[in-house]
Amino acid sequence: MNPTTEKRATYQNNMISAARLQNFVQELADDIRAGNTPVSQESMSQTDALFAVDAILGYLANRAEHNLTREKKKHLRRVHSKAMFLARLEQDGGVYSSAKAAEVLGRTKTTVKNWKDSGQLLAVEIDGEFFYPAFQFTDDERISDRGVLKGLSGLLKQLKNCSDRMQYSFFVEERNTVLEGLLPAGRAFTVIEILKGDPDDVLMDELYRLARVYGTQDAA
Repeated sequence: MNPTTEKRATYQNNMISAARLQNFVQELADDIRAGNTPVSQESMSQTDALFAVDAILGYLANRAEHNLTREKKKHLRRVHSKAMFLARLEQDGGVYSSAKAAEVLGRTKTTVKNWKDSGQLLAVEIDGEFFYPAFQFTDDERISDRGVLKGLSGLLKQLKNCSDRMQYSFFVEERNTVLEGLLPAGRAFTVIEILKGDPDDVLMDELYRLARVYGTQDAA
């Protein structure tokens, strides 16, 4: 296939894909207007992307009401969970591909993979590929360890038995746990926020303590 023919075929495929999506969205909108697919107030308060996912899942579940097997329900829950996680990644600053992470660090993709495997970089797996949350990279020399937030690798080593999503949550979830050295006492914080503030040894020890018990019944 010559370049011109290939370009024409790609254009036609894009047009067909867009038309199919447009038809489905119209069908879904008509179904909601008719009152067949319920839309919750909780769903209405979410971002457009998550609202759309909720609406699609509700529509599919409604359409398959009489033959929705346990396995299908499980699959729909996974789809919704994945959509929520992707929305959270975007909210927290997005992620880099391996190639982009290597470019940001000025390293090779092999080095990025080695750092991931040795617990020096946080990575989340999505559809069989690893992506690197952007918040862990910095060019601020005060808080940088070869382009990565100082202290992050040490905390990851404490979290090595946690899943990648649990590791991610450890850094971004908001807490109000009282930490020695963090003022005012009991204020809300995230671990990433503290790392970006160049914490002293006392405060870092507190973060290590949080990491050691994270995911256990004793987690603070």
